[in-house]
This record gives sequence, C-alpha cells and structure tokens, in this order.
Amino acid sequence: MPKLADFATLPRNIAIVALFCTAIATGVGFASHGGFWESMIHSFAIGFSIFLPIDLSRRLLWGVARPPRLPLLAIIGVSIVAGFLVGNGVAGAITGRPLFGQRVFMSIAVTAFAGIAINWYFYNRERLALLRADAEKVERGAVEARLKLLQAQIEPHFLFNTLANLHSLIATDPKRAQTMLEHLNDYLRATLDAARRETGTLGEEFALLRGYLEVLKIRMGQRLVFNLEMPKDLENSKIPPMLLQPLVENAIKHGLEPKVEGGRIDVIATADKDVLSIRVEDSGLGMGQSDTKGSGLGLAHVRERLAAAYPGKGSLEISEQPAGTAVIVRIPR
Repeated sequence: MPKLADFATLPRNIAIVALFCTAIATGVGFASHGGFWESMIHSFAIGFSIFLPIDLSRRLLWGVARPPRLPLLAIIGVSIVAGFLVGNGVAGAITGRPLFGQRVFMSIAVTAFAGIAINWYFYNRERLALLRADAEKVERGAVEARLKLLQAQIEPHFLFNTLANLHSLIATDPKRAQTMLEHLNDYLRATLDAARRETGTLGEEFALLRGYLEVLKIRMGQRLVFNLEMPKDLENSKIPPMLLQPLVENAIKHGLEPKVEGGRIDVIATADKDVLSIRVEDSGLGMGQSDTKGSGLGLAHVRERLAAAYPGKGSLEISEQPAGTAVIVRIPR
C-alpha cells in the first residue's frame, strides 16, 4: 500500500521535467514550424505523457525503494512509445497541427533521447540518495558500536567499586547492603534493556539514571545529593537510549567525587514548543579543576550520537557555572 511519504519528491520531479521540456522546446528547432508556444505544447504534452506513467508506476509498485532493473526498463520502454503517441495526439488536438513528415522522425529521435536521458538522471539521483541513506545507517551503527565499547570500559569500573562497597557493607550494615543491591539490580536491568534497543523514552532514561544515582548515593553518603525533574507529559518523548548516562557519569567522576565535601547534581527536562531540553548540572569542582580530568570520549560520543540521530537538529552545550558545570542537550521533541 503506497504511503504519502512515497510521493514526497513528486513535485520536485515534475518541476525538473518541466525545465527539461522547456529546454528541449527552445533548443531543438521546433520553433521553425509554428513558433515557440507550439513547440512548448508538443514538448510538455509528450514529456509528461512519458514521465507520469513511469514515475507514478514506480512509486505505486515500489515506493521509495530501489526498483528492480528489468521491470523498470520495461515500464520505461512502454511509456516512451505510448507517451509519444498520446502526447502527440493531445498536442495536435490543442494546436491543430499534429506532427507529420520529417517532423515525426525528428520528434521520435528527440523523444527517445530525452526519455532515456531524463530517466537516467532520475535513476542515478535516487541511486545516490539510497547510497547516502545506507552510508548514514552505517555511520549510526559505527557510533552505536563506539558507544557500546565506551560503556564496556566504564561499567566494570563502576561495578567493581560498587561490589567492593557491598562487600564491606554486608559485614557492617546489612540493611544498607541490601538496599544497594536492590538499586544495583534495577540499574543493571535498565542498562541491559537499553543496550538492546535502538530508541527509548525519556522516562526509561530517567529510571536508569535514578538507579545509578541511588547506588552512588549509598556509596558517597551525605556527599551526594541528586534531583531528577521531568514533567509527566514528557515521559514518552523519544530519545536514544543511554544518551544522558555519560553526562551524569562525567559530573560524578570529575566534578563531585574528587570534591571533599561532595555536592549536588540536577537532571532537569523541559520542553519549549518542539524542542526537548535536558540540563545536567553539578556543583562540583568545575571544568579543568579536577585531577581526574578525562579524555573527553564521553562528550564526544554524545555529540556523535546526536549528530547521527538528529542531523543538524540536535545539540550539546557546555557551560561553566559559579560552582560546577552545566551541560544542556537539545533534541527535536
């Protein structure tokens, strides 16, 4: 069943064919047999009698997918012959001067050449568009693969520290150890679920961050205060899974953990018209002040994922605060 999106490029193609027909009417020499406007009528009548059956058949049969070569060539061949006969008849009825004699042979030659040329143009144009789409998919896959590699490097560090804390808490404070184990279980479950999906929701992302921060809250005690704010109507907003995780990890690892007294982290989601904004703000040491200054891979991967998921529409902004750092992610809602 054809979709509306399958016809999105039809107006553009009609405009290209109209320009092509105008160029043919102007440059081929029909003007010596009845004038420019008669040439235009013949050119447009024949041109669109050929183009429309080909283009509409292709869209109805294959949509935006690349059509198989042999069926497409058959449609083009039949349409060129039928389009010439129908177009010539329509133009002759309008002008009262159907093509005859030498003009018929000239017209057949021009029609065959023009029909092949314009279809070759459209074929290569759409082939290039499909190649670009495939390249974008490959790039998105590469970005996701690099992200998973980054997660594989980060998560063992987090898990080993958490397990070491659990080991000591089991002997000294079994109740806190049980609470930490519950939060760790929630976090790991959410992480594994997110790793299997290509898209997620803001609600799922916040649930993952809550599990992560709850575990760290037990580890850091009073040194960590966190706040997650998300309006109810934004819970189902689409977002790449684990997009915010590296930002929160950076804030903890480089901002709050190295600070003796610790601090606060806020993750706040807001929406303005069609733009979703998520602000990750901490009251840590600030940019460049920590001895644990990272390589910047986390931020680089977030930028790459935004560029792959929202080309030209997603952004990441970093700003230094009076105390700490703020990172704002903006994506289409």
